[in-house]
Amino acid sequence: MIKFHENNIHAAIFDMDGTMFDTERLRFQTLKQASLELIGVEFTDAYLLSCLGLSARSAEKLANQQYGQEVPYAEIRKRADQLELEHVRKYGVPIKFGLMQVLERLRKSNLKMAVATSSRREIAEEYLINANVYKFFDIIVCGDEVDNGKPHPEIFLKAAEQLNIDPTLCLMFEDSENGVMSAFEAGGLTVLLQDIKEPNSTMLEKANFFYESMHDFLEDLNQFTPKLKMPALFDSFPQTLNQHVVGIHGFGAIGGGYIAQVLSHWDGYTRPKQIYASTRNSLYRNSVNTFGGYSIRYGQHSHNERIDNITVIDASNIEMMQHMYIESSLIALCLPEKAIEQEAKTIAQGLYARYIHFEEQLNPLTVLIVLNKVGAKSLIEQQICSALHEITDAKTVNIIMSQHYFCDTVVNRMVAKITDQKLFRQLKIKYNIFRHVQDEHDLDVTDVDEGTRLNAEQEQLATQYIDDLYEKFKSAHILQNLELILFHAETDMPLYVENNSPLLEKMRQMILVEEIEEIQLIKNRMWNGVHAMTAWAASFRQYETIGIALSDEQISKFMLAVLHEVKVGLKDLLPHRKENLELLAKSFIDSCETAYKDPCDRVARDPYRKLGFGERVLSSLAYNFQRGKPYQEIFKGLVLGYAYVILKQNQRFEDVIRHFAQQLSQTELELEDQLYLQEELKRRLKICDPKLSESVDQHVLLEKILNEKIEVEKT
Repeated sequence: MIKFHENNIHAAIFDMDGTMFDTERLRFQTLKQASLELIGVEFTDAYLLSCLGLSARSAEKLANQQYGQEVPYAEIRKRADQLELEHVRKYGVPIKFGLMQVLERLRKSNLKMAVATSSRREIAEEYLINANVYKFFDIIVCGDEVDNGKPHPEIFLKAAEQLNIDPTLCLMFEDSENGVMSAFEAGGLTVLLQDIKEPNSTMLEKANFFYESMHDFLEDLNQFTPKLKMPALFDSFPQTLNQHVVGIHGFGAIGGGYIAQVLSHWDGYTRPKQIYASTRNSLYRNSVNTFGGYSIRYGQHSHNERIDNITVIDASNIEMMQHMYIESSLIALCLPEKAIEQEAKTIAQGLYARYIHFEEQLNPLTVLIVLNKVGAKSLIEQQICSALHEITDAKTVNIIMSQHYFCDTVVNRMVAKITDQKLFRQLKIKYNIFRHVQDEHDLDVTDVDEGTRLNAEQEQLATQYIDDLYEKFKSAHILQNLELILFHAETDMPLYVENNSPLLEKMRQMILVEEIEEIQLIKNRMWNGVHAMTAWAASFRQYETIGIALSDEQISKFMLAVLHEVKVGLKDLLPHRKENLELLAKSFIDSCETAYKDPCDRVARDPYRKLGFGERVLSSLAYNFQRGKPYQEIFKGLVLGYAYVILKQNQRFEDVIRHFAQQLSQTELELEDQLYLQEELKRRLKICDPKLSESVDQHVLLEKILNEKIEVEKT
């Protein structure tokens, strides 16, 4: 039962044609063609409009009045049925946008469900099955099973009787005048959905509720159905597909290993019918498309989660990318910062193609910006605007940018993408399994080393594996039963999203935030900053992953000490976010301790950016130092970052000191404080200076940095 606008509702009864399915226009076409074939005259629009909602018997009487008593109406209707069936069998039943979400919400609200249609049962069942909505309904009452067609109330009364529900406790959905009259006379709560015919005053008077579309009703219904709680890891994705197409611009670790999962959970009632994801990695692209999906592994729970209904497209193919932007209602930009300038050109072309395709009509796209950076939205919008100005005029740029919903995000999960070599191993093993089954001759397969990229021979073999598997087994769906692991992920579920799009209101795995910048700041400093400093420390002991590194008591102790100092500063800066801080801190610790697939070299990469002004490490250091908060452990992490730059990336000692001075100069620190910190960095990094030492024992360096006390007070 649901409470809908103060009315207790126990059941929902739906008309079919024109209400659930956009078939009235198709029906008009087939009846015109059939009448032309059989009597040489097309039925007129006026006649066809007057037949809306009528039973076959009533429509035949009307045909006799307008086209003569001898008109072979039954034969015309039968021929129209044939033409219509041919069309829907070839192209599918055109369903009203929002229907799937409505049916799922009503069903999961424990309503009983029925269809009351003037169509014959043979036609009705084929359409309902074809549209994959037959499963929602307890009973179906058809036009050839009642004595009196609409506008008589018999069909709705019979449906309510079979459901064993009082008609006054039923929502009755209709689109035609005769249908509305039938529902009204039956005593139901009548919902009028506009179809071809503009509702007249009688229809509006008899209807309890009027909506211009099924989607408009869905938006109203959303107020009376609950948002489903955050899913648990083992919760399955919704079975029912809605009519949304979504895109992931950037099929990397976060895009494929997290965002695809968020989108697959959708609102918990339904999920998108299609996910597009773009990449330039042909090995990943061809593998996913051949296997019909892929899996994400959650190692600490021995659980694999399969993503399907996904097609991976070539990010270099501008036509495919434009198609993704035109078809999608939501696109997630999962791009590294260094790729933004180049990818902004593709985004701009996609948005412009969408603008042209919809002929300037407002058709807003929701754009999730998944960049892992404070101020990501502003940066992305600037780059897109700049790229749009290169292909169109300023007025059009303003229209395009203003009609879409750009939403910043904060990711709360660690995800690692497997290497090309590990994917190659999987393909080789699966190929050999099927080759053995087929009893084919052995091939000379090259050994796989521990590198990341494939050599030329491995690339050729990988292509052969994929092509052979696709050719022999794709049609039998065997490959879809094999798990192709592409990502290793931690289990944190929430995606924090700026509350800036109505499409996101019911998303199950999203937490909508008004001040997303505050969550970004917490994530940037407490997760990303501490993560990077931990990885720099781990690198000097040659640990492969974060999870393994934290088995080292000294590194684990250092990580917790840095985390504590960063939290102290953030609590001072954002006292109202104390609860978020504690939750994110615990989540971070749990993730790191089990991050056995999270490579240290990936987390440690690009240290200059992470040590820059406004970024994760220096921001925490400057804030705590300026306000007299503890900063010693953060400073050790900063020293480790610059040591990493010198020893792992072969940068000059002088350039490192100059970089730190330049970044400090942009902070609010007094000059005296800047100079003090510069001198401290020089002193601590002298062991890395090749002028003073020909070689550096990295274990000794780590011990020296982590164990030497840094005075709180300036000297």
